[in-house]
Amino acid sequence: SMEESENEINEDHSSGPRKAMSGEAVAKDESKARKILMRVVFGIMMIAAFLALLYIGHLYVCILVSVMQICLFRELVRVRYNAHYTTIEDTIPLFRTTQWMWFLVAIIYTYSDFVSDVIKSNTALHSLEPYVNFHFFVGFVLYSGTFVITIATMQTGHIKFQLNQLCWTIVVLMLTVGQIKYIMHNIFNGLFWFALPILLVVTNDIMAYFS
Repeated sequence: SMEESENEINEDHSSGPRKAMSGEAVAKDESKARKILMRVVFGIMMIAAFLALLYIGHLYVCILVSVMQICLFRELVRVRYNAHYTTIEDTIPLFRTTQWMWFLVAIIYTYSDFVSDVIKSNTALHSLEPYVNFHFFVGFVLYSGTFVITIATMQTGHIKFQLNQLCWTIVVLMLTVGQIKYIMHNIFNGLFWFALPILLVVTNDIMAYFS
């Protein structure tokens, strides 16, 4: 055993001192550490902002969800718009306008009942109750006008392309408006039912990043 230990010591000395890291390797480690630090700082800031929204109340959480819906719809429709910009810009009038009109129609039909229930159940908002009955009429007029404008802007030779874009807009509305409808209900049923799923997703993403 003494001979083996002497051999190991000799091997360690024969291998010489550890080589210094190259400048490229050091820069790579520093860049990785900087990215991790930046993500930690921004993560803490976003968590703090989220907790602050939960603290100040349901209305501001609903505003956050609405802003996220608008941003998500905008990004998804821009994908096709940027891909076919030359075709759309030169031949199809009011293309972006009709997309946002369909978004407004979807918002009104999705949330009008919810807003009506909130107004009727809140005594401080009872003064707005007479106007609640007009939401069906407003939604129908807006839907009819959007439908007419969509048909009126159909261009000969591009109808197939425009119908394809209309179908894409409807799919995006189903993703950004339809499936998020009951999030508003969950917010007013209890902020716990809104915060828990989000925190689970955040935790999953953090664990996936460090795994």
